[in-house]
Amino acid sequence: MIGNKQCKDIPGVPVLLFLAALRERNGTWFNLDCDNTVVKAMPPGTPRKLVLSKMNMLLRRGLIDGCTCGCRGDFELTSAGAAHLAQALSGKDGAA
Repeated sequence: MIGNKQCKDIPGVPVLLFLAALRERNGTWFNLDCDNTVVKAMPPGTPRKLVLSKMNMLLRRGLIDGCTCGCRGDFELTSAGAAHLAQALSGKDGAA
């Protein structure tokens, strides 16, 4: 359980990696039975409200595209997100 954590306590790189691995599919946030839910890239027990908040933070930073209104999301990695991910994986930038 993630407890009283905030968005800043959830690393963004695993979420970006997850979306990159989906390739031509979009990520959702709600259905835990689907293999494309971004919840799987979050720490176990992350509340749904916090999942959406983290996705909104990544969206505002231009690293992902999608919708954080509470619908299914349709999240995808942007070119800026791919560049940030490549930089983070090269060891030049540690967090998202």
